[in-house]
Amino acid sequence: MNTGAYRVDERFALLEPANRVFHEIRESDWVPTIPDGPYRNDGWRVVKLVDNFKTTDFATRHPQVKQVLGWFQAPVVMAVYYSMLPGTELHPHRDTSGTLEFGRLRFHVPIQTNPGVSFMVSRKRVPMAEGELWALNTSYLHAVENKGEADRVHLVVEVEVNDWCWQKLPARNLKYYAHYGWFLMLMAWRGIQVITVDRKTSRAAAARIGRFALSRILRRRGQPSHDATT
Repeated sequence: MNTGAYRVDERFALLEPANRVFHEIRESDWVPTIPDGPYRNDGWRVVKLVDNFKTTDFATRHPQVKQVLGWFQAPVVMAVYYSMLPGTELHPHRDTSGTLEFGRLRFHVPIQTNPGVSFMVSRKRVPMAEGELWALNTSYLHAVENKGEADRVHLVVEVEVNDWCWQKLPARNLKYYAHYGWFLMLMAWRGIQVITVDRKTSRAAAARIGRFALSRILRRRGQPSHDATT
């Protein structure tokens, strides 16, 4: 994943049940959500399937969700249907969730898209076609806009990285490790800035890092790193 995005498969193995669940979504199931940072409008909405390892009521009411998510042989942290309305744009940014460097990875399955959608990773356009399975390391700079006339909908599944995940990704090479070191230095620098500006935020960041470190230690000892699984 030297560019941050990698096409795992030309067709997601469980695309048909994933599509059936999507077509069962009612308008009232969608919940507005606003991505972090600057944005052009509030044209983002989601249907949550898994939230912080816990299955949602919507997923419980739609048994095929369990079948779809069962394909991912790694602990599912978060899973949603993500809808991006026409005219919506998200600025170039990096995340700390969904990053390989912090032991997470996001899978994307485009359910509905159009030629007006532009998904940029490392300042290069990534043409994600309907039905494909992509892996995204969100530590890379990425941005998206929908200039089409229809919603763009992705099934997004974030997992804790394990051996199964690494088997789906390209072999790690010098570029991978160079980015890994650079991103950790970037996070360290941002941490220093936060500490000097906002102590409350720095405590929250420290707690997040502590939880991550603890989960890695427990995983190495063969103990579960969370209380609930999907």
